[in-house]
Amino acid sequence: MHLRTAVERGIRGRIGAGIGAGIGALALLTGLSVTAAPAAQADGNYCGHNVVGDIEKRYNEMGGPGGVLGCPLTEELVNPDGAGRRTQFEHGTIYWSPRSGAWPVWGEIGQYWCDQGCEQGKMGYPTSYERRVGDEIQQHFQCALIHYKALPDGVGKMWRDYTCV
Repeated sequence: MHLRTAVERGIRGRIGAGIGAGIGALALLTGLSVTAAPAAQADGNYCGHNVVGDIEKRYNEMGGPGGVLGCPLTEELVNPDGAGRRTQFEHGTIYWSPRSGAWPVWGEIGQYWCDQGCEQGKMGYPTSYERRVGDEIQQHFQCALIHYKALPDGVGKMWRDYTCV
């Protein structure tokens, strides 16, 4: 697993504390993908950082700075594979690759995915939003489906199904 910037490690710490999980759950309950997107900023500058390309499009679909991700914390970063990109936000990260497109990760699923190597792990890049299916939250990745289920004692159960051999 590669090392991330201090900023991203800070985000992961906050996510681990539950901030991202709560925002992710709120986004799921409020219909994240159907919220009206604000007009894109003419220069791509949001809260003092440039957000560009497909990552900017996804960011605006998710509500821009007033949406669930909040303000960007970085410019676009090149992922260790040299092909993918990411922009880190207050409450998650949008990852992009030519094969997967641009998708957000955050909360418990994002933490689990990064604990397994993020995009360099066996699961690959994200390929969908998180979605509620019955009593669990799921998110698709290139080679896996991650499941998260909240348990009554406040602890969650996390597991994955690999879809690639």
